[in-house]
Amino acid sequence: MSDARDRAHFNRWSSTYEESRIQKYLDRLHELMLDQAAWNGAPRHLIDVGCGTGRLLRQAAARWPAAVLTGLDPAGGMLAVARRLTPGASFQIARAAQLPIAAGTADVAVSSASLHHWSDPVAGLREIARVLCPGGRFVLADIAVPRWLAWLVRSRAHTGEDLVRLVAEAGFRIVGGRRLFAGLMLVVTADKPAAA
Repeated sequence: MSDARDRAHFNRWSSTYEESRIQKYLDRLHELMLDQAAWNGAPRHLIDVGCGTGRLLRQAAARWPAAVLTGLDPAGGMLAVARRLTPGASFQIARAAQLPIAAGTADVAVSSASLHHWSDPVAGLREIARVLCPGGRFVLADIAVPRWLAWLVRSRAHTGEDLVRLVAEAGFRIVGGRRLFAGLMLVVTADKPAAA
């Protein structure tokens, strides 16, 4: 899908997204991601890249009521729902490759089931590295298909090895990985190196 087609798809889906069956899986995924995000106590500023309707941010708000929560997504329809359901967070329309966040201001960044929609994953991951403070934590969850299937479908889906490589190439230090949902989803936990 192109960026414009992706946005149009998610804008159409936004009114019923919260009721979709996929949510029970995303809730489990988000819980694991937030566990990984809390390695150093409660985050001060958490950003969610590709936040959709803000479901992960609502779970984060319940855990860390004092944290500043920012959701970023290119689909305005999804953000309209997120603003209504998640009043304690701020939301902005943004693509992963162009985040409207000052450098070094977030201590945690997350992205769940979004990267395979990005037109330029490398640029998006570098942007996330830019907005994280030194020593900040990044938790990425995305579809991870077997190599033969990635070749067969020729989509934006990546293998698990490709996801880990992309995160490392963006300047992160990989600290963990875990597969979920019959191995088709990979959660990669990584840290931005502390300043030398």
